[in-house]
Amino acid sequence: MRITNTWKRPEKWVVVMLLLVSSLNFLGFATAPKHVQIQVDGQTISLSTRAMTVRGALEEAGVVLQKADGYDIVGDGDFDDGATIEVVRAVPIKVWQSGRTTEYTIGRKTVKEVLNAVGVDYAGYKVYPSLDSPAKAGMTIHVVSPAADIRTENESIPFGVELRNNDNMPRGRKHVVSPGKDGEAVVTYRMVKIGSQEVKREVAREVVTRPVPQVVEVGTGKHQMIETSRGYVRYRHARTMDASAYTLAEGSGTGLTSTGVVPYHGVVAVDPDVIPYGTRMYIPGYGFAVAADCGGAINGDRIDLFMDSYSDAIQWGRRDVTVYFLE
Repeated sequence: MRITNTWKRPEKWVVVMLLLVSSLNFLGFATAPKHVQIQVDGQTISLSTRAMTVRGALEEAGVVLQKADGYDIVGDGDFDDGATIEVVRAVPIKVWQSGRTTEYTIGRKTVKEVLNAVGVDYAGYKVYPSLDSPAKAGMTIHVVSPAADIRTENESIPFGVELRNNDNMPRGRKHVVSPGKDGEAVVTYRMVKIGSQEVKREVAREVVTRPVPQVVEVGTGKHQMIETSRGYVRYRHARTMDASAYTLAEGSGTGLTSTGVVPYHGVVAVDPDVIPYGTRMYIPGYGFAVAADCGGAINGDRIDLFMDSYSDAIQWGRRDVTVYFLE
């Protein structure tokens, strides 16, 4: 019997060499470095790795996965160059089904992934929150029979109050900058009967419109302030004074004040030894004023307010006022 050594044929060696080259190319491609991002515990790790698996890359980055932790490849789900791996830490989640609540500690991104991971059969059932809802710590997933009595209601979400400090307002004073607005949620209930009484059990809540907080400014100003028609203004000190009123007819007869200006509403005659000329003041009931005149009868804690008309002067009369000396 003649035995033929087929490996001596040149074409066989060509095939072998091609297979060998192909294998080397494949191994080289498989072990080419990948540049990936790992999102874990609030930080992002950039990694260049030759790892063949996600777990290998995580180990190389020093990321320790606990038994119940999970991970997700963002996007198309392939562990390729440029991939982003998101580590999902395990959190407590409850699952209600057939009158029984079971607690789990699991790290998955969605309700569907949680149910799949813990082996809960939800085929043909109603799931609240929905399967594509994000999994959150402390949530309860309800797997409800399709025959259950399910109802929905709209509920108002009360708005909160956002406080903002304002150094230009007196300390402790509050001012509403913008009113708040309630939000709205659609709440899904599972109706159950306890004896003859029907009781609602909440299974899901979806926020339709978020509440808008009321914005309130709170005065934190260290300076003394008085509220005026122009807003809050700072003052150095306040003093109670005897205030009378006068008109142009009662002036010097020249039509000018003692400082040489034409009098107008806001000009106040003072004792210059008590209140220097040019002093800016705020007088409740009269307004902003400046010391720019004097009079023979105006001495000490006495001031005279210029009025545009005689009737205004008569209406003012003479009274005690608190004069705020502005900064």
